[in-house]
Amino acid sequence: MLNSNSPARAPRATLQRLLQHTGLALSLSAALPAAASSQYQEVVVTGTRTPVALADSLASVAVVSRARLEQLQATALTDVLSQATSLDISNSGGAGSQTSLYTRGTANGHTLILVDGQRISSATLGSANVQFLNPDQIERIEIVRGSRSSLYGSDAIGGVVQIFTRDGSASSGSYISAGAGSHNLNKLAAGTSGKQDSLRYGLHVSRLQTDGFDNLIDDNGNNSDDDGYRNRSVNASVGYEFASGADIALRYLESHNRNEYDSAFSPATEPYSISRIQNINLQGSLPITDFWTSSLSLGTARDDSDDKDRVSGLNTGDFRTTREQLFWQNDLTLAEGHTLTLGYDYFEDEVEASTNYAESSRDNEALFVQYQGQVARLDMLAGYRKDDNEAFGTHETANAALGLTLSEQYRLVLGWSEGFKAPTFNDMYWPAGPFSAGNPDLEPEQSKNLELSLQGNHAQLDWALTWFRNDVKNLIDWAPGPDFVWRPYNVSKAEIKGAELTLGANLWDWQWNLGYTYVEPLDAASDNMLIKRSRNNLNLSADRDFGALSLGISVKAQDQRYSNSDNSQRLGGYATAAVRLGYRLSSNLEANLKLQNLLDQDYRLNRGYNQDGFNWLASVTYRL
Repeated sequence: MLNSNSPARAPRATLQRLLQHTGLALSLSAALPAAASSQYQEVVVTGTRTPVALADSLASVAVVSRARLEQLQATALTDVLSQATSLDISNSGGAGSQTSLYTRGTANGHTLILVDGQRISSATLGSANVQFLNPDQIERIEIVRGSRSSLYGSDAIGGVVQIFTRDGSASSGSYISAGAGSHNLNKLAAGTSGKQDSLRYGLHVSRLQTDGFDNLIDDNGNNSDDDGYRNRSVNASVGYEFASGADIALRYLESHNRNEYDSAFSPATEPYSISRIQNINLQGSLPITDFWTSSLSLGTARDDSDDKDRVSGLNTGDFRTTREQLFWQNDLTLAEGHTLTLGYDYFEDEVEASTNYAESSRDNEALFVQYQGQVARLDMLAGYRKDDNEAFGTHETANAALGLTLSEQYRLVLGWSEGFKAPTFNDMYWPAGPFSAGNPDLEPEQSKNLELSLQGNHAQLDWALTWFRNDVKNLIDWAPGPDFVWRPYNVSKAEIKGAELTLGANLWDWQWNLGYTYVEPLDAASDNMLIKRSRNNLNLSADRDFGALSLGISVKAQDQRYSNSDNSQRLGGYATAAVRLGYRLSSNLEANLKLQNLLDQDYRLNRGYNQDGFNWLASVTYRL
């Protein structure tokens, strides 16, 4: 279930006892323990970097649990994110194809992607390859809508998506799963995780392969072939909780991918990419006193991509980002209901590529502070962060929020926040040539975000209605200069405003989830729509169990979007429907079937690229 904020409030004292029982670091906790009663609210950490009951969160947050991931029968993270409220996805075809993510109308690269607290984006492109992350390795996902740069720094203009990998702290058991589907798709996954006394562990492996379909509409030369994709992933972890309350954990995630694609400019070639995403971190927490907990994270992340041509056998380009990261956080309970968080954040990016960049590394360090408090019916939050980047100097961001509980059923939340995005290595350091060059004088993109939310909680219905506005300035666009050489400049400004409705209900034995967003993402100079964003975005799902049989129905609808800045090229709106079936053959064995795009809708998310028609996936899972 994709849960959103609800004003129903769990008892704070009980919540604190539950959190202490888990033994997880404050900055790393992902969920209540499995033994906790379902009456207690879920706990989220991404919106504040501290555990907060979902009902108490002053940020707009949605949660995708492990159970919901299995219910969706997703084969890629993009399948999951496409069902989330206010997230708009554009891609260049089928599985493994290049994907862009737009949160509340902001640009691709304006949504920070974290895996277990660490950045995994490419420093050259400035965005993360989310299409390569396999749901088989994921325990849960937290999606924060709205800027969080005062906590995380660059990239969090539109929001933050944090993926928590499977580590044995929230679920246990062993399994093996196999599936087959359209386009000769086959998948195999196996894993085990659990806890033994103070030790927790997990090991999960998966493999997915498909022949794909023809991504590019242009069928000149070799472009008429199907574009296959292969993904091999592994996730391993081990953690230990000491009697003193100290906790330490080591996590490892790696994904290897082979993705075929087409080139409209070179149809005689057969290009494909070999890529790898790797994330390793060591995390620990220590209760210094009964009111002070300190946590530390050390890690490294890699994004590696090699482009090749099967016809010539040549390597046409390779790019590797290595990011070393350190994070230190201290949480102090000043009094009941009042928490002060102090943190230090450091990362260094290093780029190795076939392109000779003017600079190959840069570092960023930051200090931040955050206060959270509660007085009677009023919740308060204020934060400030100062980043010092080796490339462009210092940048400061802040945020503030107030939540007022109007009654047992209603809550009002007002939030303001600043965001920024650092120029990428491509923007600043692309080598000068006769036609293009980087611009080392670029300034960060900056934003100011305001939102107002009314939340309601009734017997079998939770809902939230949120208005938001996000003004983004210093947007970076590439344009020809006086010497006719294309360079990036801080020339654009965007004005984004809209509203979103999230609803969760349990009616007639069905679990209903609805997310609807209306957004106007406009170029401030021309008043044109920003490209590849749709104004209206609707997701609706309904799920029910009939004894051993489970049934799920999903509908997604979006209106038109434009593929060029003057809005002369339009991609039409569409609506698709999917059905999911599950049947428990025994206490250990389950069979699943997913039918997608039931009406075989022909639509485009990116100009010139196909989307899949009617397709299916069948699988069986055996659990020990």
